[in-house]
Amino acid sequence: MNTKILDCTIRDGGHLNGWNFSAECVKDAYDTAVKSGVDFFEIGYRNANCCEGAGKFYRCDDDFLFSIIDKNEKCPLGMMTDAGKSDLKDFRECRPDLTPVSFVRVAAYPDKLDTAFDLCDGLLEKGYCVFLNLMAVSNFTKNDFNKIKHWTNKSYLESIYFSDSFGSLFPEDIEKYFNILKNTGFEKISFHSHNNLQLAFANTLKALELGFYSVDATAYGIGRGAGNLPAELLLAYLAKTLPQLSSVMRQTPQKYNPVFYFELIEKYFVNFQNQTQRGYTVPHLIAGIKNIHPNYADELTGKNLSYKEIYQTSEIIKEKNLIRYDKNISEKIIGE
Repeated sequence: MNTKILDCTIRDGGHLNGWNFSAECVKDAYDTAVKSGVDFFEIGYRNANCCEGAGKFYRCDDDFLFSIIDKNEKCPLGMMTDAGKSDLKDFRECRPDLTPVSFVRVAAYPDKLDTAFDLCDGLLEKGYCVFLNLMAVSNFTKNDFNKIKHWTNKSYLESIYFSDSFGSLFPEDIEKYFNILKNTGFEKISFHSHNNLQLAFANTLKALELGFYSVDATAYGIGRGAGNLPAELLLAYLAKTLPQLSSVMRQTPQKYNPVFYFELIEKYFVNFQNQTQRGYTVPHLIAGIKNIHPNYADELTGKNLSYKEIYQTSEIIKEKNLIRYDKNISEKIIGE
């Protein structure tokens, strides 16, 4: 199976700066992905329900994208939309004269599966290549997977993703969810990592070993919480080891080149990382251990708590079995 790479630097990294990237940065990031052999580039979100202060790459208006990007067929351009935050009317027909976007990734927590199915169906009818992205996959139940199994149009997806949204998974979990999704009828399965436990690379290597359809990475590993798998690390690994992986990847050794990412990082993302002060921290490690939303790690870090107190508070948050972030919860727990 030909495992592909999806660069989601701007989309996931936008959690750190409110998707307020310069057009020059985004254009350079896309050009870097094309030159480096990356297969898909996710330029941001298409969400109609806008976050306060969110920049243009949270809405990804088609006319705006046309004004900044020269699309290259070697690396299709796409975006993510959250089920429940947009609907079909927010998308034009997928035609080259109407949108530069070729694919849409529909993200859904368990309670939004029906909404996601409807949106996927509509986007398929409009001509898009569609991925379904299961958010915080460790919170999906047997009933949720059974619902996915019986979704009539699942065979038309480009692939189904599962996300380690809270950075809590181990390599054996990657195989576990791979097998679960295989048993629900999917042949093409993809993986999105987070690095709370410093396992994004190990988990992605397991995905490569299993023959996943695609895996995600970002320049310098920028992304929500502890960040993602660094694209330059993955590319360097593949450039070195691809002959040994040929039975899985079926690519030529010349396909991947990390050097262009080094140039991109030096130009934009070293300063970006310093300014946002994100990446691996002990609070994010704790959030990964407890399998809770990374925003709790960010919030508790600002409360002048010791790491022990953050750990204890995270235990209580976990007991409440929350999937989404609720900014009132930690305040209430600390107040008690």
